[in-house]
Amino acid sequence: MNDTWEKLYATVKTKEFQTIQDNLAKSTDLAIITVDYKGSPLTAHSECSKFCNLLRTLPEYAKLCEKCDAHGGIEAARTKEPFIYLCHANIIDVAVPIIVNDMYLGGIMAGQVRLESNESEFEIEQIYRQTDLEKLFENNSQIKSDYNKLPIISYNKIEATARILQTICKYMVQNPGERLLDEYNNSVEAFNQFANKANTSQDLLLKPAIEYIADNYTKKITIRQLANVCNISESYFSRLFSKCFGKNVTDYINDTRISKAKVLLSNPEVTVNYIARFCGYEDSSYFIKRFKKITGVTPHEYRKALGNN
Repeated sequence: MNDTWEKLYATVKTKEFQTIQDNLAKSTDLAIITVDYKGSPLTAHSECSKFCNLLRTLPEYAKLCEKCDAHGGIEAARTKEPFIYLCHANIIDVAVPIIVNDMYLGGIMAGQVRLESNESEFEIEQIYRQTDLEKLFENNSQIKSDYNKLPIISYNKIEATARILQTICKYMVQNPGERLLDEYNNSVEAFNQFANKANTSQDLLLKPAIEYIADNYTKKITIRQLANVCNISESYFSRLFSKCFGKNVTDYINDTRISKAKVLLSNPEVTVNYIARFCGYEDSSYFIKRFKKITGVTPHEYRKALGNN
């Protein structure tokens, strides 16, 4: 494990950090836990609700809980922002990412609360199809009682708490370590070459698109979006881009994503499936195909060459 991971984990594992997490949970009525990128707990759960504890003892629901947590963490990592969502049990959860140089190291997960009934105007994503709570309650009176005891909180308070947690995460990852930073810079050589090359009017005209790709490579990117940020037509953008870089936009985006993937592959604990999703590929087999086409080797072979089996 690299120095950055060790320093971060050492911070999270301190008694002081656990105390901060415990106090924040008590003051906000949100359950809070800090996890690594795999969702494994790094801290004790602060103020975990009886409802969620009981629900996770039921195998058919425990799997859905784990999927919701995993999806929430990935979405937060993609956007680099707190992600507020509804879990399958229709309660509010929040995922706040811990990121160092585009590498998702873990997150602070909060929630296990219900939204005030008069705030239905907020469009909150439902991760998975909602569980039939009435059926669940019919079969288990205790879980119904625990559900009714969940804190009811306004959306504004949830959002404010998410921002506080985001600030805490940013403090946690200050001075992330020179070795990881050097590794990251080496992996995005293509982007650095552009930065050095951007000395003509055409290059400068396309620079907003290059910056947009660098900031949004985990998402679906269209030529329309890139043309819009450059304030030019789509047809002219495509021609100009190919002329300046000797490749089309799709190939450039793939090159950027593969460069980012190389960083994650240097960590043997990160799975190829996770790397594929993080780098904007919903299909891991397609990611492997693109990776081999660009690098000449599969992700596994690349990782093996690094000595990180």
